[in-house]
Amino acid sequence: MQSSSSQPPLERGKACSQRPACGQCQRNDRAEDCEYLDGPGPTQNQLLEGEIIRLEGRIAELSAGSAPLTLHDPYAAWHQAQRTAQSNNDPMRALVRQFVQHATEFGFFLHIHRFLDKVFSAGSSHSNSLRILLNVIYLIGAKLSSNPQVQAQEQSYLTRALQHLPTALPEDPRGAIYVMQAEVILANYFFNSGRQLEGVYHTNAAVSIAMAAKLNMIRSARRSRSAADATTYRLPPPVDTLEEGERINGFWTVFILDRCWAVATGSAPAFTDSESAGTQIDTPWPLDLAAYHSHPFPNDFRSTRTVQSFISGTDGDAQSPSMLAMHAKAAILYEGATRLASRYNPSSQASLLSLDNRIERFKQALSQIERFDPTRVDILRAALLVHTLSQCATIQLHTPLVQDRVTANSRTYQAAHAAVRTLRGVNIGVLNCVNPFIGILWGTVGKVISQGLATTRRLRAAGAGGAAQGAPDERTLQTELDRLAMAMDQTAPFSPLMTAQIRTFRPARAT
Repeated sequence: MQSSSSQPPLERGKACSQRPACGQCQRNDRAEDCEYLDGPGPTQNQLLEGEIIRLEGRIAELSAGSAPLTLHDPYAAWHQAQRTAQSNNDPMRALVRQFVQHATEFGFFLHIHRFLDKVFSAGSSHSNSLRILLNVIYLIGAKLSSNPQVQAQEQSYLTRALQHLPTALPEDPRGAIYVMQAEVILANYFFNSGRQLEGVYHTNAAVSIAMAAKLNMIRSARRSRSAADATTYRLPPPVDTLEEGERINGFWTVFILDRCWAVATGSAPAFTDSESAGTQIDTPWPLDLAAYHSHPFPNDFRSTRTVQSFISGTDGDAQSPSMLAMHAKAAILYEGATRLASRYNPSSQASLLSLDNRIERFKQALSQIERFDPTRVDILRAALLVHTLSQCATIQLHTPLVQDRVTANSRTYQAAHAAVRTLRGVNIGVLNCVNPFIGILWGTVGKVISQGLATTRRLRAAGAGGAAQGAPDERTLQTELDRLAMAMDQTAPFSPLMTAQIRTFRPARAT
């Protein structure tokens, strides 16, 4: 029997009116490919042709070298479907729409269109793991809603999700990724709410799933020798390259969560990148999800020592394949800088200089905020987070050298100044909902600027000229602190964490 790929192409537009498939398609055993032009919207072929035309035009723009840096919107199809949907009064869809607008900020790593197709397809049944994830999505939708009646349901969605979590994994091995996704969103929800202990709990739960499923070893060039291999929880093979991509992106999302919040909580990260402990990281850097379909990894592609190669500098920065990859790299540098600074002594000066150089090379490779499409607020917020995280890596590394005096030439102040300067490239209004960890970072930046203000005012009170003593300009410092507080105030109504961080430097602003 011949495969469909060997059949001759059918001449579109010549179909008879017979349904559900025309005679021509039935004779060629290709009934599933039959399309009609009299439907309520464009056919799949028409959509593909339009996409080809768009991509050809984009290639021409890029070849001319004048186009801004524009990234693929993974939510575009969902937004379009919602605009034409007839079920706008469905409260569950309304909650999902609210979540989708801010999915990236809560660590959503699944392919949004495929996921929502599965959720809302007529007649589809939901596994327990999928229902748990949906309840978590409804929770975030309710939290971000402007409707007080919907906001009042937040606790009930949280209770429902938490009650079913313990029973999720045994039922559906493939659904472990849904449970891990739910744990990531819950961790960010609790961190954002200022409930750090619960955030750590759900972070650890996500890490446990990632480790048990060996997501740190996807496409590894080496076989794991961990003693835990015999009891490792194994996922079924991915059904396609996109599902493999979801697992890769899921791993790096959990990795970032683990590395960043380990710093905030003063604990050690779980992903120690140790072969003896079974936490070695060979999984390749994440791509944008669309790239797993359009430019998948070759079948024989293998990866090894991903994090170690980056730290050593053998893995360059200029060709980072996605914003998520840049985020992961910034998190590596941030946590590494904090760890090295915590045990700083004169004998570690060489290590400090080496890491300092690595951080500076990384920052130089980052695209400026102004280069991104201003209509893609999700990308703008992600880019702002990466820039701020990399500047805070410098602050963390050099804090032991600053002591109690911040000057204009202090590396900590220069990094804080650069972090605030990045805010100028972003419309403050799009920061109403941000990744919770940027609250921690902005708190760090605010403390450095507050220290600079304290230094300047101390010198002024002593009758010494601040500029003569190398202190930053007081008016500049005050303007920077006000700009930072203005950005934080945007998200404070939805974030007790951000409110608490603002309080750490509010007295300096009021002085």
